Amino acid sequence: MVEVKVQVQRGCVLIHTPRDAGAQALGVLDFGSTARLDAPAGPLTSQLLAQRPPRLECNPDTAYQVQVDGGQHGGIGEVRYLASSQPSAPPIPYRLYQDPAWRQPLPVNVAQHARVPESGSVALPLYARIDSLAQVPQVGRYSDLLKVTVTW
Repeated sequence: MVEVKVQVQRGCVLIHTPRDAGAQALGVLDFGSTARLDAPAGPLTSQLLAQRPPRLECNPDTAYQVQVDGGQHGGIGEVRYLASSQPSAPPIPYRLYQDPAWRQPLPVNVAQHARVPESGSVALPLYARIDSLAQVPQVGRYSDLLKVTVTW
């Protein structure tokens, strides 16, 4: 007689395609090029661009959290900032969201709690928006670098 058994433990794996910036780089939020930030068409928007969008694969019904820091230039509440290399240029505020409808904001350093569905796989989308601004920004490249922490 031989007993055969296995103990399945709860766990997850973050699936993504490594980029040149390193294995931890999940993608880019690119707003493109614009001359003004008060367009009548509405705010500038972007979604996470990656060769393979990040997703979490876990045992079904596993609790997980996603938290995004304030970036290199800080942030408060739901607002983070893009900054220019020119010290005289004021930063450009932007917001992050979990959904393309802009209804689920990702506040600075606040963990968003969820559970993995029965499929065992959950996409980790990221959307960004620059709301219309009254001032015309100085010419230049504005950027930020965010730390996204996924725990389970």
